[in-house]
Amino acid sequence: MAAGYTVVKEDTVICKDGEPVNGCNMSGLPEDFHALQWDGSNGHVEWVGRHSTPVSSKSEIESALGVSLPTLIERRDARIAEIKKKESDYWEAQK
Repeated sequence: MAAGYTVVKEDTVICKDGEPVNGCNMSGLPEDFHALQWDGSNGHVEWVGRHSTPVSSKSEIESALGVSLPTLIERRDARIAEIKKKESDYWEAQK
């Protein structure tokens, strides 16, 4: 089963299967973008001040947002790596 993702621009959070990562890069997303809900095969894009847009493919997500889902996933992964590095550096400095 494909992973589900939730992206909330204002909170800079990207969740994978309900596991949030805060502080993700949200650059390039539309000004009026609020959130993306994606269950792996279907979802919707939530906008500020207008109705949600249903999406049923990754290409529809990219068309709506101007940023691809794989790019958003890469940004989430990069943030996880950044957090792990900071934690590692902290504990190294404690020795």
